[in-house]
Amino acid sequence: MKKNTVFLCAFFVFAGLNFPLHGMSSSRPSVEVLSIENIGVRTLKFFDEKRNRPVIVELWYPTDQNELVETQEESVWVHPKEIRDSSLSDQKNQYPLIMMSHGHRGDRRERTWLAEHLAKKGFTVAAVEHFGNTFSNYNPLISIRFWERPLDISYALDCLLEDPFLKGRIQTSKVGFIGYSLGGMTGLALGGAIAQNVKETIIRQQAQNKEVTSEIVEQIDFAPAGRNFVEPRIKAMLLICPAIFVYPAKTLKQIKVPTALVASVDDEVLPHKEHALQIIRHLGPIKCQMMKKQTSHYTFLNRVSDLGKRVLHKNAQTDPLGCDRLSIHNEVGAFAVKFFCERFK
Repeated sequence: MKKNTVFLCAFFVFAGLNFPLHGMSSSRPSVEVLSIENIGVRTLKFFDEKRNRPVIVELWYPTDQNELVETQEESVWVHPKEIRDSSLSDQKNQYPLIMMSHGHRGDRRERTWLAEHLAKKGFTVAAVEHFGNTFSNYNPLISIRFWERPLDISYALDCLLEDPFLKGRIQTSKVGFIGYSLGGMTGLALGGAIAQNVKETIIRQQAQNKEVTSEIVEQIDFAPAGRNFVEPRIKAMLLICPAIFVYPAKTLKQIKVPTALVASVDDEVLPHKEHALQIIRHLGPIKCQMMKKQTSHYTFLNRVSDLGKRVLHKNAQTDPLGCDRLSIHNEVGAFAVKFFCERFK
């Protein structure tokens, strides 16, 4: 990217403005946008025998059913109203599909607010849970193998397209991806970036992650990390507070998938200059949404329930002064819907 292009990109970003991808029209969205009252949800459990690895997917979708449903009282998160195991809406024959990848030690239901925004506008949303790197099931020996994550996404996509519930109902030319934090780094791999200096990078990160010991690092074969994990069925990506770590600038330039970015200059976990800004500088053209208010890395998780306030760590419960998590969710939800509608022609 030429220096003047970088300068213009940075100017618009720090001005808090959106700017379009090359070829992106600012006119009416090119796919039909529905206004759905209710969303369905179901849990799909797959198992990749080749990798001996479970792949669990939470699926949200438009539904025509209208049962009264209460949110889960035992959850640490505030979830939307969902109709469990309901039928897929008949308003359309086929629907776009958005795959989602959670952050480090997250889970498939940590961003139901975003799934709700998309499902109510006519998208199906499939959040993949990455085994060994979840809130309830964390294993550093498994978790450190970050290259299993893009394989999870591709395998889940294979399974979803053949699942009896969805078979024939997905527009295979309109598959997108959303990745948050480490899930954003998963998106870089799916877009075609090639990891470099992996072992050295992980060793440098040991100071921040005491659970990853030298003994664990020495047990791992890092050779598979350098493979190309590009997923050609993904036609557009949205990265939220993404990590880059093992993807230097020169490999980011290999990504050709239309990409949007949501980030905060106040990100206290993945500093903006070290992560999001590098993507902006080297991946372009890219559509950006920089949060104008003070916005924590954790603002993009669900709102926290009363139970969550008692059991979750402090950062997941609170946001910086002046940041309304609900308003941020609404802003980002609208941005996501508009981006995918404009990209799926």
